[in-house]
Amino acid sequence: MSADKSVVKVGEEFSIDIQCTLRDFSGLRLFPVSLDGEFVLKVVFPDGFVQTAGNYYHAVSAKLLRPGDKVQYRLTGKFVSKPPSGKFILLRGTKHSAEIDRFLYREELAIAVDDLETTEKASRQTMVNAFSQCLESESMSGANGPVTSDPNASNGQTRGAENQYNHYVDYTVNVPSAGPYQVTLRYYSSVAPVVNVTVNGGNAQTISLPNSGSWNIAYIDYTFPVNLNAGASTLKIAGTGGGSCRQDKICVTGEAQTCTVVNKVRLHWRTSDFNRLNGAKIQGSNDGATWTDIYTIGVNATGSWQEFTFPNATPYQHVRYASSPTGYGELREIEFYNGATKFSGTTFGSDPNVAAMGWQYAIDGVVNASWHGQYVGVGAHAGPSNFVGLSINGCATTCIMPTVVQTAGTNVCPATNQQVTLSASGHTGNVSWLLNGASAGSGTSITTANAGTYTAFSSNGTCTSAQAKTFVVAQAANCTPTALVPKISSSGFPEILTLSIVPDPANPGGWLLSDIGTVSLPAGYEWSYFVGSKWLKTAGNLTNEPWQSSSPGRVVKMATKIGLDTLNRWPCPPEGCNYYYLNDAVAQLAPGARGGLTTFIFN
Repeated sequence: MSADKSVVKVGEEFSIDIQCTLRDFSGLRLFPVSLDGEFVLKVVFPDGFVQTAGNYYHAVSAKLLRPGDKVQYRLTGKFVSKPPSGKFILLRGTKHSAEIDRFLYREELAIAVDDLETTEKASRQTMVNAFSQCLESESMSGANGPVTSDPNASNGQTRGAENQYNHYVDYTVNVPSAGPYQVTLRYYSSVAPVVNVTVNGGNAQTISLPNSGSWNIAYIDYTFPVNLNAGASTLKIAGTGGGSCRQDKICVTGEAQTCTVVNKVRLHWRTSDFNRLNGAKIQGSNDGATWTDIYTIGVNATGSWQEFTFPNATPYQHVRYASSPTGYGELREIEFYNGATKFSGTTFGSDPNVAAMGWQYAIDGVVNASWHGQYVGVGAHAGPSNFVGLSINGCATTCIMPTVVQTAGTNVCPATNQQVTLSASGHTGNVSWLLNGASAGSGTSITTANAGTYTAFSSNGTCTSAQAKTFVVAQAANCTPTALVPKISSSGFPEILTLSIVPDPANPGGWLLSDIGTVSLPAGYEWSYFVGSKWLKTAGNLTNEPWQSSSPGRVVKMATKIGLDTLNRWPCPPEGCNYYYLNDAVAQLAPGARGGLTTFIFN
């Protein structure tokens, strides 16, 4: 790791570069082909640090193919308060690390944070955060999880148990004024948790949190928006599924901003279907996911400019026009106002559109072309799912949640390459896709032959939207997968590992891996099997280990000392074995060999 600045002030942005290089292992006899460049990284942030940009994120992963290949990640952020220590800790593991709660320490980097004079610090803090309040979970009276000690926690304690997901904490938050705020939750988890967030029992939002990768080693900070009333509010964060979420603390911040209310719109309808304007709505949102009706238009269009003024006392970060139940957009232009002041900002709108009649025409400042949503074929949708709006400049701090729309195809079938295209509409920021909760790609649309449950979210470096309502892609009824046969492609020391691969009767398309070898296990040792990225320990041979795809794979077998937690410190270095395991950490099972290796394919 390296930083562009070694000393920073509170609020000053800086960047840390993390470079990963695949080393050359060709000289190791046992692993001529078995070691690959697949890894997962995690950086433990100091207190008071928030990420603002960069391509690094917690549990970022990559796979380097050849020795010497490199990949570099950038972490950009700032300290919003002076930390006890400016130390960043880099951890490395595999995708399996999340399952076994283990990462390996790689290095650390310390950034010095200058203390400011009292007046300068107060001024700078006012610019960074108009309001800031941090609350420790263990200090809250409303909670149902146990208080647990943890030296890595911000105050030495957390709330919640390792293996129970259904714990909650009620945080009493007191803010000076009503409006949008950002909540940063610090927590630990060994499996990705799902939480429900409510304010005073309402405005519920469900958040699928990233996995921190360890229930007690490394925490993660996750920021999400809430709307709060002036004074005291109860913010409840409750686990509802996935892994356990041991809560450490929350920090609530409110940006120094002034949001002006929208109380007027001007619009220009197209030259026909005037009755479709009647029933359209003007809506506002402060989280980019939940929309509130501000005004309902109750007249037909005229085909020329029309102005609508209405009472509204609530400021919103985002405003939009949503079509009537029979409408398809059909505007030439729309403008949003506070009195005589016209709003500007980042535009967004719904897809799909009729070709060459996109929503952009309705908010480009020119009355010469119409917007029209799709009304026939795949992706057609009448009603308020046709919308166009603004994220208001100087006010919006949250991202718009996308809507998932099917725009091509019907069902999928990998065997016949039947595909479906999904598009994300109505978002601000870059779109990321999830299939059954796992990353599936990025971009405005995704074309897939894989059945499953899809969703999407948008982010722009400073905010991440809520996840869209899920969309289920179904497999075609007549889809018959191609029959595949497992084949051993290479085997090193088969007298140590003899691999059997048979179909999994309980999981069509899956396989079961077993070791039918007869080599004896030495006393004081246990079998260690490395199946893909998974490390399995057993006193007997590997039996019926699921392989859930027809992707090529490999299995490595060793006899390791009972209780051995890592091979990273084996064998001894030339200078001796102080703090290292001895050479007998892995037993020799055959002349010149401490393990067996088998790779397999399906065709």
